[in-house]
Amino acid sequence: MNEFLHRTDTLGSSKVVICGKQKTHWLEFQLLDERGEPLANIPYRAENDATRAACAPLYTGSSDAQGVIRLEGLHPIRISLKLAADPLAEQLSTRRLRAERPEPARPGFGDRTPLHGPQRAGFSPIERQAHAAGHAYHYLRIGQLCDQLPSFDPPLTDPSSPPAYHFPDTSYGGFSVDYEGLNRRHVLEVCPLRAWSLVLHHQRDYSLANAYNLGLMSILSYSKLPALELGSVAEFFELQCTDLSRTPRVWDNGQAWPCLVTDVPFSDRYTVSELLDTSQAEPPEGHTQLFYAISAAQLLVAWRGTETDGVDDLITDLAFRPVPPQTAASCEPSVPCPDLATQGRVHLGFRNGFEVARKIYSRELWGVIPEGAKDRSLFICGHSLGGALGLIHAASLKELKPVLHTYGMPRTFTLKAAQSLSGLLHFRHVNDSDVVPRVPPEADLDSHLYKLYGPLGTSLGFAWSIMKLSASALVSHGDPFSHHGEIALFYVADQHVQRRGSQYPAYLNKEGLGAPYHTTISHRLQEKAKLYLVPSLDEADSSQAEEAQKRLINSLDRDGKDRFFKPYGNPRMGARISITNHFMSEYQPYLHNQLLESINPHRVQMRQLQRKKFEKQMEDNSGRIPADELSRNRRFLDMHNRIERALQVTRSAEGGEDALQRFDLVTNPEIYYEKMYS
Repeated sequence: MNEFLHRTDTLGSSKVVICGKQKTHWLEFQLLDERGEPLANIPYRAENDATRAACAPLYTGSSDAQGVIRLEGLHPIRISLKLAADPLAEQLSTRRLRAERPEPARPGFGDRTPLHGPQRAGFSPIERQAHAAGHAYHYLRIGQLCDQLPSFDPPLTDPSSPPAYHFPDTSYGGFSVDYEGLNRRHVLEVCPLRAWSLVLHHQRDYSLANAYNLGLMSILSYSKLPALELGSVAEFFELQCTDLSRTPRVWDNGQAWPCLVTDVPFSDRYTVSELLDTSQAEPPEGHTQLFYAISAAQLLVAWRGTETDGVDDLITDLAFRPVPPQTAASCEPSVPCPDLATQGRVHLGFRNGFEVARKIYSRELWGVIPEGAKDRSLFICGHSLGGALGLIHAASLKELKPVLHTYGMPRTFTLKAAQSLSGLLHFRHVNDSDVVPRVPPEADLDSHLYKLYGPLGTSLGFAWSIMKLSASALVSHGDPFSHHGEIALFYVADQHVQRRGSQYPAYLNKEGLGAPYHTTISHRLQEKAKLYLVPSLDEADSSQAEEAQKRLINSLDRDGKDRFFKPYGNPRMGARISITNHFMSEYQPYLHNQLLESINPHRVQMRQLQRKKFEKQMEDNSGRIPADELSRNRRFLDMHNRIERALQVTRSAEGGEDALQRFDLVTNPEIYYEKMYS
């Protein structure tokens, strides 16, 4: 050996050392996905200083059927494993995530904790199994193993900045083991190369998953935050939907609503998300705002409603004059502009708001969205004014079969126009005494509906389908504003005790219903219950409840109607009691807790206790409650109990049970305040 550090005297220039063959070492890696399934046939190479100095051959090969890579004859130095990027990405794209995620807290202001840190110790069942067998364990993402950036289709927007969660190491240095880690197996749990997608079902039947997630998108449509700032549209779709450590959330006034999501191959991720605001255009015009997002399977459009400080303006400043739905005069001559409806009229103010957006963002609303929806499921949503704009947009794209969900929307089309759009899939959510669905008012229509159904016909936007009735049956002339779509009603049911009138046959009800002629209601009972009523889920119960409500209204004398079923008038300015039911902060907690109750009834026992008290009160007073009110409320309770049916399609979908379990694990019903009525 002729090396200065090893000289043993000052005279000789070298020293002869005689030794045997150097001792070598071994190392095993086992590649598993989150479900414990092996990653087989993945090409690899392993490097250390010996291979780089050509003192040892490069270690190459492929993982075996159990995902095991065994290296032998190793020098006692650090070694790095690198896997072929494209084969690894291809396999990881097909693997499913575990339902439970680590859910690390997001770093707060001034907190230097990385957004995507290591998975917390003890979280993974694969980790526990590995340690029990005496193996080392590591949780890795594709960027910590692959030898280069994989090929993507569709390509990344910026290849130099791949998704931070999946690619924390853009130098692609591989996974390294020091000398102390040799002579043992290292279990490498590799996160699948997936992305989050909202659970949405393109179907005719009512879906609780659609109602909840599209409600969240209606909230997100209000965001004006800059791109990639927490709570913005771009941050949600581009960052949160690629961060598999956490469930994506929508921020709303300090609340962080968890979404109901499933994992899809990374190639099926949301690749486009764009916020459009006419007030920010050049030149600015109006205040219409919307966003759209596109993935491989979905095209989602959410229209913003009226800002909180503008709800009174929406109610008082509506131009109530309906106008013909033809819009050809305001369209570009070279672009087809079909009628919104074959007959009837549309609200002038809503139509103008929509046309401003379509004029300024003609490329998106005339081109990108309709073209993208040709081979994707189209979903449209909106709250309040956003619901009206969403309905007009859905009507303009009706040949693309959009699924529309609206929340607290005002009347937009007249009855004839709404009837001509009867094939359009639309579920309209009304939160009890929300005032906005009662405007624009129509005196003849409202009077007729109140005469038939009381407050269920007027203040709640008419619980049963108005499409079944003709305009001539409702009004003496004209074409009144009417609602469109199937209703989903959040109804606060109460009960009354009646005071019996004379039983003398001459004074029986003239309609022959058997009730005493002078029957009146003496007082309202204490317990109430808020019920989730979707008549389309059970037509039989809906029809019977409708008939019971009719009989109840007809059986009461004028004093009973006016005292306990007083019709709501159009609200005056500052009437905040009715206005508060309009905000999404009132809609979303009820949607959230109903979804959670349908997944796991044990999580929201207070809601069930409230209904049980209501039912007990109903049975305890069954002899004093008006028979038709008793019958109606029993039907309403049956309808509420059937809402779980609206989750069946989610449970049967691929990854649906995992999505529901994940939602159950991350949500906390105590955070999301819901009014109790007991």
